[in-house]
Amino acid sequence: MQVRVEGYDWSRYNGKQKKSVPLDKLNWDGAALHTDDAYIRVCRDKGSLNPDNCSPTKHYQR
Repeated sequence: MQVRVEGYDWSRYNGKQKKSVPLDKLNWDGAALHTDDAYIRVCRDKGSLNPDNCSPTKHYQR
């Protein structure tokens, strides 16, 4: 799973194979708490030699 907030690069949260990824991760950057836009996408890691497959990016706005 990859998450990005306004003004920052993608943050990757890896899971284990055939398991779910918990969504209760916290980023402790104070500036990231005051953004209005967030983006999320799910990617499948195919290894170092092949590109990842990612879902369309969802945009959330507060």
